[in-house]
Amino acid sequence: MRKILLMVVLLGLLPFIHGCATATYGKAFEPTSTPGQYTSKIYTNAFASQKEATDRVNEESKKFMAEKGYKSYKIISTKTETFPSAVTFVVQFTK
Repeated sequence: MRKILLMVVLLGLLPFIHGCATATYGKAFEPTSTPGQYTSKIYTNAFASQKEATDRVNEESKKFMAEKGYKSYKIISTKTETFPSAVTFVVQFTK
């Protein structure tokens, strides 16, 4: 009976816990001094990992490529910040 109760409680909390692991898009891509290279900051909460932030920057990079006419992109570097919780990406786009 205890196991069933525990499962019900955990399954009931799962949607709330899953929703806490989010990564939100921050500022738009900002150009650097290198042609075709941009920075992007993805804000995360306490439960989101760098994987969620990377997934989000990949999603935003594909949109940016379509808007600006680039054919491919590559993440050059990442920098994790603890407060506020964010990951800054440097992305190289090529035409």
